[in-house]
Amino acid sequence: MSSYQTVRAGAKQVVKLLEKFPEEPFKYLVSFKTTQLERFSRIAGLPISQKDSSELSNKASIDTIKDVVNRTSGPLGLQKDMLKKMQAAIPHDQFSETSMKEQVNALSNLVGNKYKTYYDVGDKLYKPAGNPEYYQRIIDDIQGKKKENILDGLRTVFMGR
Repeated sequence: MSSYQTVRAGAKQVVKLLEKFPEEPFKYLVSFKTTQLERFSRIAGLPISQKDSSELSNKASIDTIKDVVNRTSGPLGLQKDMLKKMQAAIPHDQFSETSMKEQVNALSNLVGNKYKTYYDVGDKLYKPAGNPEYYQRIIDDIQGKKKENILDGLRTVFMGR
């Protein structure tokens, strides 16, 4: 198998792992999952899914930026030295077989929670004796399961529970 085919197969593995990657609980301007799906789908030669393309439709893609920078000698009135700096800053996806294997390995470790299970901490840290429900309340609040009203919040601050 040639190097190009190996990199392409690795990119397909990365795309499959990224599809298993959980959604981010907070919506930001740029999503890790969405940007990496776009990047590795392009390398693997796969189409970008409709959901991902709708999120990216109102943002300029890397390909669009590359096209604008490479198409003209001085886009948008930029000086030559600024144009050279922009061209140097544009990422070039040139993966080798080893770097693609490292990408697949790192992402599979993240998806599989390898380090959470490898460095498992006991209940002593998750449920401290002074306030055993502390972390569970924070997680519930982040996930929107249980909201505290102002009186419960004040009681927690003053009483410690």
